[in-house]
Amino acid sequence: MTGFFSQNKIWQRLAVLALLLVGLAVRWMDLTDPPLDIHPTRQLHSALMARGMYYATVTDAPAWQVELAIEQGKREAVIEPPVMETLTAWLYRLAGGEKVWLARLLSSFFWVIAGLAVFGLAARMTGTAGGLTALGFYLLQTYGVLASRTFQPDPLMVALIAAALWAFYAWLESPGWRRAAAAGLFCGTAIFIKNVSVFFLAVPIIFLLARKDIKNLLRNGQVWLIGVLSMLPFGIYTLYGTFVAKFLGQQFSFRFFPNLWLEAANYSRWIDKINSTVGIPALILGLVGVLLLPAGKPRKLAIGLWLGYLIYGMTFAYHIGTHDYYQLPLVLIIALSLAPLGSLIGKAFNEMAGGMKSRLAQAAVLLVVVGLAVWPARNALRGEDYRTEPAFWRTLGDRLRDEPVVGLTQDYGYRMAFYGWDSITNWPGSGDLAVRQLAGRVTPEFEEMFQNFSEGKSYFLVTWFDDYQRQQSLRAYLETHYPVESGAGYLLFDLQHPLNP
Repeated sequence: MTGFFSQNKIWQRLAVLALLLVGLAVRWMDLTDPPLDIHPTRQLHSALMARGMYYATVTDAPAWQVELAIEQGKREAVIEPPVMETLTAWLYRLAGGEKVWLARLLSSFFWVIAGLAVFGLAARMTGTAGGLTALGFYLLQTYGVLASRTFQPDPLMVALIAAALWAFYAWLESPGWRRAAAAGLFCGTAIFIKNVSVFFLAVPIIFLLARKDIKNLLRNGQVWLIGVLSMLPFGIYTLYGTFVAKFLGQQFSFRFFPNLWLEAANYSRWIDKINSTVGIPALILGLVGVLLLPAGKPRKLAIGLWLGYLIYGMTFAYHIGTHDYYQLPLVLIIALSLAPLGSLIGKAFNEMAGGMKSRLAQAAVLLVVVGLAVWPARNALRGEDYRTEPAFWRTLGDRLRDEPVVGLTQDYGYRMAFYGWDSITNWPGSGDLAVRQLAGRVTPEFEEMFQNFSEGKSYFLVTWFDDYQRQQSLRAYLETHYPVESGAGYLLFDLQHPLNP
């Protein structure tokens, strides 16, 4: 990210390529570890869908396994178009087996290849040094490394947002039908993959067009082309899913909580989530960077992105402070906002004396910065090992598969469903009960709820001990009414033989 790189196209391209390769390599560390590191509920949801698609084509598996896999996959709620799940199932067929880590390869590839758009956009805004700075943060920020390889649509969504912003900015600088079509297609694909993309596309685009003559805009066919291509895929999918197939109704449940806007605790959770993902120092530097951006299109784009993020957080007031992957777009926003700081550093290097010593000093700085960025991500990936989890759940699944079970288990029972090949009835966690109360839903009295969930069940399984401790009514009721088997990592209450019938 130096003046030398901006003056030498070969070194510039080598620097971009090196960052892309490092970004890909660090994401492929610990590749085969089960996807339980970041929001496993969301990842296992996609894994079950992909498994169902894959097993629909398998001919050499036990019949019960094929039937269960297809049933579990169909049972999963369709939240967004299952693009990642479909691509992963296709890779399973090519690989000859269900290898969940292939989804990591896909997500990582989409994220890293979009680094070219990040570099191109930031370089247009601030120059080469700024482009390399933005690219470095986008690829090597620790949370970004971890979250961008998860099995969910969000990494692909952010990658497409970056591509869409780059294409639109290029069209804005040099309008043309091809560039307009590219901008519209990238915008439309991003919004189709996950509709919350609209916050990070519509707001900055409106900001960039705000001072244009509205009459000329409405008469501009290229603007209409961008708009139609942006909304058409999402519009067709939403109309079909809501009114024809009717599978999208549940997508809008428990999503909007405007009552949280007036609660200070909500903003505290939001700030804590930012701190635990991208970090407060990066947030502050990003906001400072906005002020340092050149006036006009660069600053308007950045302000539009930050405003879009604010509206996005207010819209999903509960999720922004409880779901870490809701911060993933912030990695891209901060990356672009840091570009002018990189540009300033580049200018400082430009003022250094030339010669081999200067070039070596610049290369050494770049290597140290990259190393310092990669090391925390490497430690985070190596620090957690979930490889013992599948065997634990397989053992429980093999034992309980033919029994009707209700359970308080991690991730809404997804670990049992995916690794144990056994679908159980999920007892709501304390957080789920709080969300229902927040949404104004009536929660039945404990004994009535227990009766509803346990009717016809043989066992109550507990593996989520943290929440078990929080649910005092459930704990007291189970321990005083039913015999229990205590094993390594689980409690199994026998509902068929109560202590006091």
